[in-house]
Amino acid sequence: MDQIRHSGAKRWFFLALCCLVSLVYFIFTSSIHSTVLTRLQVNSNTTAYTRGIQPKVRLALTVTTMTIPTPQLKSNTTSGIEHAVTQTIPRKFDVVTNPEFSNYRLIKSGKRITKGSFIHVAIEARSESQQLMSSGGDFWFATMSANDPHEASTAGRVIDHENGTYSVYFYAAWSGTAEINVTLVHPSKAVEFMNDTLWDIGPKVFWSATYKNFTILSHLKNKANKFYTSCWITRSNDTNIKTLCEFPSPNGLGNYTFVCRPPKDRRCRPLDIIAIDASKTDAATAKSAAGYEDYFQSKYFNKRLTKGPKTIVIKDSNYWIPTSNKEKYNSTLPSSWSYPSHGYWFNYTWTSLLYEDKQWTNSSDMRECLRNKHLMLLGDSTSRQWAHNIGKLFSLNQMSHRHEFHNFFFEDYYKELNLSVRLRFHPQTITGTRIPNKLFIYFADILDSIQTHECAYLIIELSPWAHFQQWTRIV
Repeated sequence: MDQIRHSGAKRWFFLALCCLVSLVYFIFTSSIHSTVLTRLQVNSNTTAYTRGIQPKVRLALTVTTMTIPTPQLKSNTTSGIEHAVTQTIPRKFDVVTNPEFSNYRLIKSGKRITKGSFIHVAIEARSESQQLMSSGGDFWFATMSANDPHEASTAGRVIDHENGTYSVYFYAAWSGTAEINVTLVHPSKAVEFMNDTLWDIGPKVFWSATYKNFTILSHLKNKANKFYTSCWITRSNDTNIKTLCEFPSPNGLGNYTFVCRPPKDRRCRPLDIIAIDASKTDAATAKSAAGYEDYFQSKYFNKRLTKGPKTIVIKDSNYWIPTSNKEKYNSTLPSSWSYPSHGYWFNYTWTSLLYEDKQWTNSSDMRECLRNKHLMLLGDSTSRQWAHNIGKLFSLNQMSHRHEFHNFFFEDYYKELNLSVRLRFHPQTITGTRIPNKLFIYFADILDSIQTHECAYLIIELSPWAHFQQWTRIV
């Protein structure tokens, strides 16, 4: 009897112990549920990650029948730096246009092509299996050019028919043999990724900067790069910028702001020297494109089509070549396409078909136009080339050259025309040269500071185009 009682007590003890262990396990798993990294595998190919607090435990949950919407790249902020927290990894490399098997052909509307007419080229986008693509979206770039007897070129207008075929229209502004070049810049999947995903990931560009040291003693104490910092551009409504040093410019950056990590003493100071952080920028770009690298391989990027006519012959005619939108030309296209070509180059001179433009063919006229003027070039290295070559173009002797910092900020003066030419680079420029931050002024602030009387002699050129391709899209 004692044995039976002992055996029953033992069973109850083990049962209570099991319940206790189950209860503890339930409480433990419930507490970490919101902080673990949950991995969902769908058909063992599509993987989505949702990140909370960095977990110490990782749970793998395999789902075989559940349909999960394709996750979009969102952004969160940790210590002020945004990063992708949800990423879709392609289940496989999608079928895309392969330039090796794609082709183009000439669509003739008559027996010959004559000067003053439109040239229609049809593109067929084909996959690696040589099948016609069923949708559009590819980025094509097409040109027509000649170098004998004249230097001439024009870019074609590309029309996407969204069924794997495209039309390209060139304007035949000259006669003779012309070379056709049709290039696949990016397949549609790469375009979709850049438009729908990459643009919204930020930041993608980082700068390295130093804070100003107010005293010699502070400089000696902080030799070990204590005041070196990392900077980037983020949205002004980012709640985490409260922990960062902020350098806003409502006129120059709009709803964005320039931020830097604070120094170790947490005291924000003016920035002293700034330059692009190439390694961190490259790493951010590589991380942003993770899972999509195949779309940007040389096999698909910027490849010229080889299957199609390399050259065509344009016959001369008495047709008058238009020089502005006021002059109608022979177009068989719908009225909505009244300007399928923006213009063309002929003997190093650009002729627009969209607007009236003055052709400066007389050097003396150009010199008189610049006399007693102040030419302000606001931009990047393209503007710098213009600034350097103005004197050569007009055979002017430079009277003085004043530079604030190398080839980024300088002013030339030509006494013969009483002409001053000043170059200013834009802030947050993409260069490894370490530049004093005090030299940078936002172009919006420069324009706002112009006085009315200056309009009589001030000429402004804006060309800040080349350094913004990696910025986050403003939404």
